[in-house]
Amino acid sequence: MTAKFLNTITIVALLTVSANCYAKDNHPQDQSLALSPELRELLRAEMREISGGIQSIALLLATADWEAIQDTSAKIHASYIMKQKLTPALKEELEHALPSRFKQLDADFHHRAEKLGMAAAAHDPEEIAFHYSRMLESCTQCHAEFAADRFPGFAPQAPRDHHH
Repeated sequence: MTAKFLNTITIVALLTVSANCYAKDNHPQDQSLALSPELRELLRAEMREISGGIQSIALLLATADWEAIQDTSAKIHASYIMKQKLTPALKEELEHALPSRFKQLDADFHHRAEKLGMAAAAHDPEEIAFHYSRMLESCTQCHAEFAADRFPGFAPQAPRDHHH
């Protein structure tokens, strides 16, 4: 592997960590979503599928499996479950229940998945790493803003007393 590629992977890791700080500083914390139990479970199932895809991309990138990256990013872009299992009533609930910020983060995430697939088709590991890092940043931002109750690491920290 080239030093440039390894530097890119290192930057991805650092961006993933720093995205947490960005998300906390720029948007209101924990805007919990009021969803029906059925829609909440579909959303969680979607997140589990996305999580598996996101995790696999790191290994696929390290092994230069361009075709598998394209396949995974296409599945993420198209949504694994949500589009397939939403009833008309759930679609309406989803449209009205989700705040515009959530929809924007979701759209950005899926757009990045598409770009990642295009980079994989071009066999461009640096571009893949870039879009992968932006996808992780979208995850981090969304979880910090809308799921801090589920991910307590994103909850605001109480000020610590200063002791020597």
